[in-house]
Amino acid sequence: MINTNNLAGRVSRFCMAAACVALMGLTACSEVELPETPQLPKVSQLAYAQEGRNVLLTWTLPTVADIAGVQIITNNTDVVELEGAVTSYLVKRPKAGVEQAFTVKVRYADGHVSEGQTVRCVVEAVPAKVGYLIAYNSPAEITDDDEKASEKWFEENVANGEVLTPADLADITPDDYSVIWIHVDRQGLGLGWEKLPAELISNETVAAMQGFLKEGGNLLLTNHATQLTVAYGRLDAKFAPGIFGDGEGGDGTDIWTFNANIGSGMSLSYDHRDHPIYAGLEVSNQYEWETFPLIGPGRREDHNCMWDLNSYGLAPEPNVVASFESATSSTVLGTWGHVVDYAVAGVVEFGPTGAYAGRVLAIGLAAYEWQQNSGANPYQHNIELLTTNCLNYLQ
Repeated sequence: MINTNNLAGRVSRFCMAAACVALMGLTACSEVELPETPQLPKVSQLAYAQEGRNVLLTWTLPTVADIAGVQIITNNTDVVELEGAVTSYLVKRPKAGVEQAFTVKVRYADGHVSEGQTVRCVVEAVPAKVGYLIAYNSPAEITDDDEKASEKWFEENVANGEVLTPADLADITPDDYSVIWIHVDRQGLGLGWEKLPAELISNETVAAMQGFLKEGGNLLLTNHATQLTVAYGRLDAKFAPGIFGDGEGGDGTDIWTFNANIGSGMSLSYDHRDHPIYAGLEVSNQYEWETFPLIGPGRREDHNCMWDLNSYGLAPEPNVVASFESATSSTVLGTWGHVVDYAVAGVVEFGPTGAYAGRVLAIGLAAYEWQQNSGANPYQHNIELLTTNCLNYLQ
């Protein structure tokens, strides 16, 4: 016969022992975590101010000597450890439109932390702008006539546009500027991105623009600026533009156009005439196939800066266009107007990659000339509309 009294006693003693073990475990855990200590001095006067898409937190530290650092906790999850007796922190690009809770705690030399003080705010969304980056301290310093003309048009026609100098790039983000346009068009410049204006290829500018592209910012690079695809790390140097001109130019009676139907004379073609950047452009009947005119008869500068697709040792099958696109995560959107094969790429869209979340549109056609030297360009409206379409596409 089972003694139920003894059994009940053994069960009772087992439960009590288990409870003690559990309690000991909880006590040990809380000792390791070093919980907030209410009596420790904490921060005061915690405040915030929105600066663009960033939030600046400021606070006052207690007047004690053993402060090791500060913890910034966002929404009770993300923790940033700051060393030393700091009294401010810039929260970069917190999510807009929803309430954010920022808590600041003091961390002491013995590892304990104070209670936190919290502020809550809703960060307002700031519409991203369009930037036009110049290699000068101000637009008044621009010397080239084409660069002057494009900058003047930008200021007068891009409502959300802002002219940028290299000094403005230190904290640039895609939240501030969705797209940045860089236009370089100069005589006697010389081939190679290393010969571009020093302000555009300094270590500081390259680092800022690489970060911008990697975070999802987009670039429009025109004329000689197409070489910045290499300088800013988006394109391997072996694929640098090689069709290059920087001379004075000359007079001609023809119309300079470009063809958006790549390989239009071949068995396999790539027709991009319905791409958004070409919407509304006037077409030309200079050839038996449809092209887009950019500059009319008169004096023109032969300032091509584009890609010779036969010069890179690309696989010929199915063709060098497809091979170039595969190797560079790009789409060839335009070639010279008279070209109906695969040889030349004058308008290229470089899409996002694993490292670079942003897009790059590159226009390296000499026909993209903003100030025709012999008089008014009858196709200036096509240059302006193409530019507008590109900026809208990249926003």
